[in-house]
Amino acid sequence: MRLLLLGTAAIALSGCSWLGLGGHGKSKHYGSGHGQYKAHAPQGVGCHSGQCLSRWNLEGGVGVAFNAGGDILTPDQITPETNAVINDVSFADAYDPGFRAELGGSYALTPNSKVTANGFFQQHDSAGVQNLGTIGGEAFTGSFSDYTSYGAEVGYRHYFKPRIAPVLKNFRPYVEAKAGAAYVEDINIEGATVGGALIAPGAPNIGFYDSSWVPTAAGLVGIETPIAKYTTLGIETGIRYAGRPESSDDLITGASPIAGINNGGRNWTVPFMLRGRYRF
Repeated sequence: MRLLLLGTAAIALSGCSWLGLGGHGKSKHYGSGHGQYKAHAPQGVGCHSGQCLSRWNLEGGVGVAFNAGGDILTPDQITPETNAVINDVSFADAYDPGFRAELGGSYALTPNSKVTANGFFQQHDSAGVQNLGTIGGEAFTGSFSDYTSYGAEVGYRHYFKPRIAPVLKNFRPYVEAKAGAAYVEDINIEGATVGGALIAPGAPNIGFYDSSWVPTAAGLVGIETPIAKYTTLGIETGIRYAGRPESSDDLITGASPIAGINNGGRNWTVPFMLRGRYRF
């Protein structure tokens, strides 16, 4: 239900303000300097020219997040005397590309800059059974449960001069930096086996990472183009980082031959988002 609501809301937005064209009470006068982006604001207190800076915007987006780096399982901290030989398992191997949805708003500081805030939901489905290594010479296999996270971010966005393009006619590029926090739901190794037999009879799932909060950050680039008087549509990409979740010690304890394999979990993704903004 959370996924459906976020996706529906983001698609329904379908746009945004074109960076300060139009506005209401809390506005200041400025010139467009580029006729393709002019939009006449409602005449009101503090806005007599019809070219004023819209401060508040409603924003949303949906898209795909491609795994770009980080290991969910790593042998770096495994006990040297153990009889286990463990493989590195990357997020790209363990998970399919994910779905991401965002919903939030922005406030224009100037015609070329905004502060942003948004909530988000991101999920990656498991890519299936993985070869995790060997324990006592026997094959160690299992699949990871889905990677699900949600949280909030704040950011700063800077716009550049509008450009002309054959298809879009007009577009405006921007860059944005974001930081925030995500709650990552618990991750298990499902159906873990050694030599074809369950590694823990009666407990087919091994707790791997506990549900926990992690820091997030992103560097983004995008373009926007106006599609209606108060709306724009755009595309965005870049790089995103999510920190390491808390390691689970439910079954992977110091006495386990695989102790230390769940000390990775830092994740890098490349998003490709369709974004909309609506100005008030």
